[in-house]
Amino acid sequence: MILDQIVLTNFGLYSGSHAVTLTPPSPKRPIVLIGGLNGGGKTTFLDGLQLCLFGPHAKLSNRGTLSYQEYLSRSIHRGTSTREASVKVCFRYTVEGHEERYMLHRSWRRNGKGCVESVEVLKNGVPEPALADNWASQVEEFFPANIAHLFLFDGEQAEAYASQDDSSALIRAAIQNLLGLDLVDRLQKDLVVYERRKRSENKANPGNLKIAEIQDSVRASRARIDGVMQERAALRTHRIDRCQRALRENEDAYRKMGGELYDRKEEIERKWLDAKEAVREGERALRDLAIGSLPLMLVRALLDSASCRDAREEASLRDRYLAEGLKDRDAATLRHLRREAIDQRTIKVLKTFLSDDRAERLAKGTKQIMLDLQSEVRSDLHGLLGDGLKDVSAQCECLLECQEKARTALDQAQIEMENVPETDAIAQLASEREGLKQELAELQSTELAMGEDIERQKRELERHEQRLFRLIQEEAHAENARRDRERVLQYSARVRMTLDAFRRRVIERHVRRIEHLVLESYQQLLRKSALVTRLSIDPEELSLTLYGRDGNVLSSERLSAGERQLLAIALLWGLARASGRPLPTAIDTPLGRLDSGHRMHLVERYLPFASHQVVLLSTDEEIAGEYLDKLNPWIGRAYQLSYDDEAGETQVLPGYLANKVPG
Repeated sequence: MILDQIVLTNFGLYSGSHAVTLTPPSPKRPIVLIGGLNGGGKTTFLDGLQLCLFGPHAKLSNRGTLSYQEYLSRSIHRGTSTREASVKVCFRYTVEGHEERYMLHRSWRRNGKGCVESVEVLKNGVPEPALADNWASQVEEFFPANIAHLFLFDGEQAEAYASQDDSSALIRAAIQNLLGLDLVDRLQKDLVVYERRKRSENKANPGNLKIAEIQDSVRASRARIDGVMQERAALRTHRIDRCQRALRENEDAYRKMGGELYDRKEEIERKWLDAKEAVREGERALRDLAIGSLPLMLVRALLDSASCRDAREEASLRDRYLAEGLKDRDAATLRHLRREAIDQRTIKVLKTFLSDDRAERLAKGTKQIMLDLQSEVRSDLHGLLGDGLKDVSAQCECLLECQEKARTALDQAQIEMENVPETDAIAQLASEREGLKQELAELQSTELAMGEDIERQKRELERHEQRLFRLIQEEAHAENARRDRERVLQYSARVRMTLDAFRRRVIERHVRRIEHLVLESYQQLLRKSALVTRLSIDPEELSLTLYGRDGNVLSSERLSAGERQLLAIALLWGLARASGRPLPTAIDTPLGRLDSGHRMHLVERYLPFASHQVVLLSTDEEIAGEYLDKLNPWIGRAYQLSYDDEAGETQVLPGYLANKVPG
């Protein structure tokens, strides 16, 4: 098979129609080199080739979990007003020495419900409707989809095939298709179905009308369940997810405009009013405190001075009154001493002392009285100077601290009040949000109802299946019908055992050849030719085992990243060679993450010989400089993918990347 041309029209990054000639100019120059930057459309180019050939069965890079119709819709170039896209591939295929030319054209167009796809096939320039209608099966003759990954692959992702699980899966899939074992498996499955049919054969008897009725009920229940599940999946994919995205976008816009503050508007206003009231209450409490004794804190020194002055005046008055009372007492004392015949000298000394004491007290009592405080005033003064002013001061400080907090809270509430958006500015977003919430709630309610309906119908299906199982089990005991059935089942089981034995023998016979081809390919690619001296493939598990120069098992984890990638390439190459099919090879990012030495081995020993036609999709950092020099004698055609960032589209231009062409 030789690919002559691919035409991409409004596909992915490719706006308009882009025709790329892929025919090698000669067998000695089999390589078509296509260069482009990351994100410039290389993977899209390879996806277009696979999509055109294999349709829904193509292994596409960015399809993920998308349905085929959804993928087709999304693959239409977004920068154009057109609602349709297409991919056309022209190729040649030789059968029994006779070459036929084919043109495969796959196009699709959006409509209200999704995409309408059409496939057109021309053979030697003549339309072939039968080929077009059955292309999914006809393509297996030209390029089997099950082995396409051996010829069309991404070099960066190929390294995964070097792991134990992935290599086993790859080898298993390749052997299944290369040796035609898929037919054996299909025959075994058909035998299993045949055995199942024979076991339930008695359902067709007139006496088994109940089984037939229940079987119809089971089928109807399964159809209803499948229908509701598809409706629920469509509801989730097309409506609920879209509504949720719209609600998230609305909420983002609502939040940016201050929607959260708007939702708390009443709370913020109440908080602001409470803060204002707290400030007013604090001011009233401070005024009440100022009406009392608080101002006296300003004249504390004067109050202390007045207290001292009052103490002195009180002592002066006390001395004055005491001196007047002592005069009579002293005279009586002296008379008493005289009556007692006390010594005159002693009486004279005492008299002098008492006279001097009265004179001193009388002198103190003659000081000027200025305050002359009443006892009640004196008590109030002592109370203030004791704990009164201290308590008032502490109360004042507490009130001031509370007032400061209240003012801070008022300022914060004022800021929040000012930040609350106006109703007119946010009303539309709020209305849209409520509408989206209501719509989402209704959709989720519908989805929940569908789920409950599915569970109810599953329970009903389970009851039907249990009843059906009981009836079939009862009929299985009928001896007359069972004899013939058992004989058929016995021979069918023998056939399946024979097929199993045949399958094992075929695998054992051909796995040695695959081992040789893979090892030969790997040693040809390896920089260290003695790193792997032998490899084996387990015929049962189809697992790949490497052996080093010492004859011991060599784990793939001991290989470098480059060696693992070369192992994956060798595995693909060897399996492709084992297929015996002359199919073109297309590789996206062929040099991947290889170091310079491994890259050179790949350039010199693999790329020119990978197939009779090799399409390489390279970045500007891969096939350049010395690698391009080495590969240049094998290059028959070269193109570059030029991506326009502003227009968001890629153009296919002749010639390789200008700055990578050797001078």
